[in-house]
Amino acid sequence: MEDERQVEQDRQRAEVFDALGHPTRILILKVLNEGSLGFADLKKKTGFESSGHLQHHLTKLNGLIKTEEYGKYCLSDQGKDALLTVQTVENASPEKQVKVKGHNRFKITIKPVAFVLVALLIVSSAVALLEYNQAVGFRKENSFFNGVNPEAAAYYNQFGNVVPNTSTNSSFAPPVSMYQALIIGLEADGWSRTSLQGFTVYITLMPWETEANSTGGGVPANDQINGGAMTSPPANYSDVYSNGLIYRYVWQIDIQKTGTVDIPPYDLILVDASTGQTLPNLPVF
Repeated sequence: MEDERQVEQDRQRAEVFDALGHPTRILILKVLNEGSLGFADLKKKTGFESSGHLQHHLTKLNGLIKTEEYGKYCLSDQGKDALLTVQTVENASPEKQVKVKGHNRFKITIKPVAFVLVALLIVSSAVALLEYNQAVGFRKENSFFNGVNPEAAAYYNQFGNVVPNTSTNSSFAPPVSMYQALIIGLEADGWSRTSLQGFTVYITLMPWETEANSTGGGVPANDQINGGAMTSPPANYSDVYSNGLIYRYVWQIDIQKTGTVDIPPYDLILVDASTGQTLPNLPVF
């Protein structure tokens, strides 16, 4: 029980520092620190062109941000603490050395102490993140070889060790699984084990709408709501036709050059989560 509690604490710390590990997400926190914003206003203020990309970063900030009664985004208490930690690191700077009675000593001030404490926190959390990722990787590897997740094994056998980044948890179980969608989408756009090296793959399950007579990829359906992430699985993943529109659930696959933020992404692929169909001629947002 104690080990499970420690693993859970490490997981939570790992998620926080993963969220803070991207400058775009820190920018979102700083903008929301100035006041609550709706999805459209937040998109405008942060300079995002792609709704899908903003949604991806908002999902990564789960727990650090929340929505108010009227659907506007704001910082949670944990988000305020996380932003304070970031600002402490940004503001901290060592003081100049001063000589006292012939010995070199550092002048002790609040800033260096804060810097050291935050540095220790970051190091300990980084170690926890590394240990947690190793444990997760070990469990994944064992599950693949034991045949627990043959679809995941098929993906890794075909595309190598490019681990997909996702904010969609296992409670969502559409007819086309995440790994099936990855194989379908990456094959459709000509990706291989070799060509994926140096790239990061993001995949998210999203509600989507398309004009029934259109050959384009459509737009995220939740843009017409408030941009909020899906919080619970739908009762039915089948496509719905209504008033000249097709409402569906899709796996959105974003492929980025590792270490960069490509807007628009290097490649963007949509796979229908019910039929496995790829949506052609996806427009660039």
